[in-house]
Amino acid sequence: MKKVRLLFKVLFLIYICMVFFFCLYSFKDTGVDLSKYILGIRADRLAHFAMFFPYPFSAWLATKKELRGKFGKFSHLALLISGLLLALITEILQSLNPARDTDPLDLVANSTGLLCAAAIIFKLEKFIDHVWPDRLQ
Repeated sequence: MKKVRLLFKVLFLIYICMVFFFCLYSFKDTGVDLSKYILGIRADRLAHFAMFFPYPFSAWLATKKELRGKFGKFSHLALLISGLLLALITEILQSLNPARDTDPLDLVANSTGLLCAAAIIFKLEKFIDHVWPDRLQ
């Protein structure tokens, strides 16, 4: 079981590194155009949503035991706040990067992805713990 927990922690660290890479890398010379609209939503906002949606799942799998031990019934709130801080930090760092543009609606898209995933975890946690209690921890 310790190997599985270590694997989830390593995957979470890789995920965080990729979030910073994609938030700070300039895609101007790559031909990637995220200014187009998909179903009336700008593609870069969908990318921000998709990038932050996995955060609660990966963080929960990597740190569930520690979060429950330290924050108890507030572990979901701690998870959500840490995700929102990550989203805010990436947007602040983007504003410091002259090759990147900062948009407050990107932060909204980040937060929406986090909130949707956190709601899913909150709703399914009792079911998952009942069916598969801490087998991944």
